[in-house]
Amino acid sequence: MSPKPPIPREHGAWGLLLQPFVAGAILGGQWTNLFVPALGMVLMGFLMREPLTVMAREMWVFRRRGDQAVRAAWWAGVEGAALLGCLLTLARWAPLGALAALAGVGLVLTGAAVAVSLKNRQRSVAFQVVSAAGLGTTGLLAVLVGTGGIPGWAWWLWGLLSGHAMASILVVHARLRARAGRKSDRVERPWLAYAGQAGQLAAAGVVAMVEWRLAVPLMASALANGIELWRLRTPAHLEEALTRVGYRTLAVASLHMVLTITCLWPLARG
Repeated sequence: MSPKPPIPREHGAWGLLLQPFVAGAILGGQWTNLFVPALGMVLMGFLMREPLTVMAREMWVFRRRGDQAVRAAWWAGVEGAALLGCLLTLARWAPLGALAALAGVGLVLTGAAVAVSLKNRQRSVAFQVVSAAGLGTTGLLAVLVGTGGIPGWAWWLWGLLSGHAMASILVVHARLRARAGRKSDRVERPWLAYAGQAGQLAAAGVVAMVEWRLAVPLMASALANGIELWRLRTPAHLEEALTRVGYRTLAVASLHMVLTITCLWPLARG
């Protein structure tokens, strides 16, 4: 049996998965050993995507059961058992209703990821945007196990981090379309990405009337993504290596997470 488990290749998704969890754990304000099974539940649920995709592809696309499918089934079983163990551990201490709801979100996301992979639609903008919102619920899980509930500020955490993630995904796709359009002499206008940033600014204006601190991460996200869109106007920036762009996007997301934690800290402690 292969010593290496099949790992999802969506590198950006790892940040979308783990950053909200870290932010939720920090804002919870105290350490609990339940963070260990909670993180295990998050990781196992995400890792299971790949072996399940391999199994589904072997069964329904290639209509065979080769060694690759057997290895994938073995890893799916190991990860599923670990996931179940983490879930049962959390169920002894965390509110069952909220825990079941969050587990259900993960189950739906996993099923959707397998389905779109079978159709080679994993780069779909709609799927990635919806997935970003779903992956952001790991922050709610961290808050749940850390505080015993999901207070109002936890939903702000989810909304602010998910909003930045979704807007950034639109910018990434705008870059990919612009690169493809340049090779075919077509001019691609990233209207959807512009709309995403305009939406964040509009949301910041509304939120500022309720709590000005919470508008700051929205404005910062719109500014950072706006700069990325402006960079697409320059051929040299357009041809920038995607790996470098990815690292910069991750760095910006990390800074945005820190800013969001800072702005939410008074609410979480209040």
